[in-house]
This record gives sequence, structure tokens and C-alpha cells, in this order.
Amino acid sequence: MISLDWKERLKKDTLDFYQRKLPQKDYDIDIVYNAYPERIDNKIPQAVITLVGKTLASKLAKNADQYVEFYDYILKHKGEYGYIMFAYLMAKAVKKNPDFFLPYLKKVLLGFQEQKALNFVIDKSLYPLLKKDALTYLDTLMDWIKEDNELMNNALQKLLVKIIKYDNSYIEPIFRKLENNWLYATDSMKKLNIHFLKNVFKINPDFYLQVYQNYQNTRNPVFSEILVGAICCKAKVIDEMLANWSGSGNVKLKKLGQHGQKLIKHKKRINQ
Repeated sequence: MISLDWKERLKKDTLDFYQRKLPQKDYDIDIVYNAYPERIDNKIPQAVITLVGKTLASKLAKNADQYVEFYDYILKHKGEYGYIMFAYLMAKAVKKNPDFFLPYLKKVLLGFQEQKALNFVIDKSLYPLLKKDALTYLDTLMDWIKEDNELMNNALQKLLVKIIKYDNSYIEPIFRKLENNWLYATDSMKKLNIHFLKNVFKINPDFYLQVYQNYQNTRNPVFSEILVGAICCKAKVIDEMLANWSGSGNVKLKKLGQHGQKLIKHKKRINQ
């Protein structure tokens, strides 16, 4: 909990940084938050970094595209505090100017090496935008997924699940976009699709089972791998599908069917 006095000081010092330091290309924003005296496990509390980041974001928002050098600098030189602040700066910037900042953000995030940092930035910078209007940006998300970056896709699968938990009307349009790329799904994309379907089951089991109904006669091993990986329940349509694959002359399909039958033994039955 930051005291009111410290909140005011941090805001004042952030404004001073914006007015005097940034124009001189002095990007050492840590001069602001390092003044805070309290530490948690020898670290500045995240709430302090968040406050500074949000305060600065509100000042930069109008001309946010003019400060790319600053964003790159804090990511490169300010460690954990840098990516936390970057996330809140991007949340405001992306909302104000998505045409500029979505391509920039994609390029930057593809260079991330830490899953925790990537998850945080994607959640804070993209979720507010998608929460308001996910349909407008579905093609952008699919473009990011097609990059086949494992860390990126791990973060995006969390984001997609968060979106459908917020509004389950997004389940079908998001699934249809993902489904369009099943034929060319890489291992990373398969994992994302499996994770998404498992969460669809928790939110809308009827839609989940309808997916299996639609694919019960497929002979495509890639489709089958996704469907087997996403099995969450025992249902007539799934039992029949697995029995069909288990008797296939296609070795991979047969193995998937048999594997699915083993997985399903202890699943709870749902009618269909």
C-alpha cells in the first residue's frame, strides 16, 4: 500500500521526468521509483512501478509513437521493472494508436526470452483492447500465432482463454479463426488449440461436443491429434470417433484412437 504522500511524490517526480528528462533523451526512469524507501524481498513494490508507468503513459499517449527509443531502452536496460512499465505504457499506446503499435509490439515481443515477462506484457497491453472489441483484432492475433513462436503462443493461449471467460460469445468466432489453420498447425499451434478447446469445454460443453460431432469422420492425423489432446469427457460422439480411428489402417490415426481410448477411461460421461 503506497501512502498518499508517496503517491503524490511519485506522480510529481514522473511529471518532472516527462518534462525535463525525456526531451533530453535521459531515459533513466529509475531515478523516480528508486526514491521509494520500502522494499519487498529487496525489490521495489510492483505497485510503485505500476503507478509510475500509468502516470507516464497518460502523458505520452497523445504522441506515443515519438517515444519508441525510450520504450526500447527500458526493455533493454531496466530488467523486470522495465518490462512492467513497458506493459502499462503499451496498454495506453496500443489503445490510442493500434495501427502503429500492434506491429511494433509484435516485433518487440518476438524477441522476448522469458515467459513470465511475455505473459505479463501481452496480458496488460492487449487484454484491455480485446476485451472491448476482440472481433476487430482476431486476424491480428492469428497473424501473431502463425509466427509459431512457442513463448508467444503460450502467452496468447492464456489471453484467448481470458477473453472467452470474460465473454463467451467470443468462443465461436475465435474457434473458427483457429480452426482455419488446423491443416498447417505446428506443434506450438496444436498445443494452443488443445488448450483453447479444453477451456471451451469448461465454459460451453455443448459447443465443445459440437466440434467433435463435426470432425467425427475426419481422417486427418493433425486434426485427430488436436481432438485427442483436447478430450475432457466421455461422450457417445467421442467414443464412436475413437473407435473408428482405432480400426484405421493409418498407423498414426490408429495410435491416436487407441491413445484417446486410454485417456477417456476415467472421464465423466456427458450425453451426446
